[in-house]
Amino acid sequence: MTNCTSTIGRPYEIGPVERAGSTIGRVIDRVVAVSARGATGLVIMLLDWQREVRERAHLASLPNEILKDVGLTRADVEAELSKPLWLR
Repeated sequence: MTNCTSTIGRPYEIGPVERAGSTIGRVIDRVVAVSARGATGLVIMLLDWQREVRERAHLASLPNEILKDVGLTRADVEAELSKPLWLR
């Protein structure tokens, strides 16, 4: 029979396995939090790019008269449309 008297006096103490488990749990929680922030940042960036594509399409569809009213030329629009999204 096993001697259980060593655990009777300290019912709330945790052993090395529990300590390791809680450390691993904290590490996993931190990795998940960092991953969630990274995923959120990625989604926001993709949504920004989607908005940019819509705005560029709208800008390209404007007639020259309206472009002139806002101080742009067709060459300005073409130069803007030729830029990659990630360089803006």
